[in-house]
Amino acid sequence: MSKASPITATHVRTWFKGMENATDAPKVLQEHVDENVEWMVINPGDGPLGKTTPIAGLYHSREEFMKGALFPLIAPFKDGIKMEIIDVFVQPSEHNDDSQRGITKALVQMKGTAMMKNSKEWNNYYAWVLHFNNSTKKVIKYTSYLDSAAVNIALEQSN
Repeated sequence: MSKASPITATHVRTWFKGMENATDAPKVLQEHVDENVEWMVINPGDGPLGKTTPIAGLYHSREEFMKGALFPLIAPFKDGIKMEIIDVFVQPSEHNDDSQRGITKALVQMKGTAMMKNSKEWNNYYAWVLHFNNSTKKVIKYTSYLDSAAVNIALEQSN
């Protein structure tokens, strides 16, 4: 029995390279994110500020995330959002506690740039915490941190 190759920063960077062309994001998500992913876009409304942007929330599948957050977020832009990786940190499975064995964790810092349909430039910064299933190499849990004020500006422009 051969041992599966580990998930590395190079693996994560290669995957996110496909998201540099914003129109490819749905295809990339189909390929690398588990169908039943748990995806949290911060702030879902459980803190003192409440829900800070309409796309914030806990999504229980890839399709639910795409319909509830991704598609509404890219709608205000001419060609979607181009994601540029700033840095990638990976914590291999052997460094996780026993309840997380078989899971590799990664933190990806990114900058998103886009041209809005009203011809204004738009930028946002992201930090995504990903939990990869080592067997399938698919993301099974996501936590997305973003500038909700920047998201709200974009969403208001699409109304």
